[in-house]
Amino acid sequence: MNAARPTRIAVAVLALLVAAAGCTHDAKPAAHGSPSPNPSPSASSAPPPASVPLTVQVTRVHGQLSKQAASSLEGNVHKTIAAYLAGAFLGGSYPRSGFKAAFASFTPGVRARAARDTTLLTNATYGASTESVRATRGTAYLSVLSPYKVAAGITANVDLVFRVERKDQPAQQVRLRGRLLLTRNRANGWSIFGYDLARSDTPVGSAS
Repeated sequence: MNAARPTRIAVAVLALLVAAAGCTHDAKPAAHGSPSPNPSPSASSAPPPASVPLTVQVTRVHGQLSKQAASSLEGNVHKTIAAYLAGAFLGGSYPRSGFKAAFASFTPGVRARAARDTTLLTNATYGASTESVRATRGTAYLSVLSPYKVAAGITANVDLVFRVERKDQPAQQVRLRGRLLLTRNRANGWSIFGYDLARSDTPVGSAS
């Protein structure tokens, strides 16, 4: 692709809310001063940088929520969004074509719809030609509905950027922005029940 390709899709599920030691050398040197057979790895063979951590933070509360409850909520929502990102982009062994694990943290009601949106929601487009994926940005700012001092629903405003390294092809920058809507599940954790996201895919050399 030569330019950014925007994609946008929205799912409206429930009107609940308001707007993640040195080189080893041989004992005897090789003849004619030839180099050791075990040179240090070159910079090009070094592993790529690790993904940046996902930041999850409560920024708005509609109602009342204690600091302790907000901190606990951030940790629980982090688990939910991080599970989605691991299945959709960062986890697994590349190259790969299976991305079903991406939607384990979605509610059953939206999971089937999400599975039809893998081009938007996962790395399926590049999976077969990908060597590695790492997050270069990951924020989720939470707007919480808490009418009785207990969180009842959450809108996570997300901004996620991934660098996709590919075999013999230009690396891609994938950016996913918008909202994830979360509701409590039976395990008293949080599940994604809706999404309103926009995606752009840009060759890294062309990224602004």
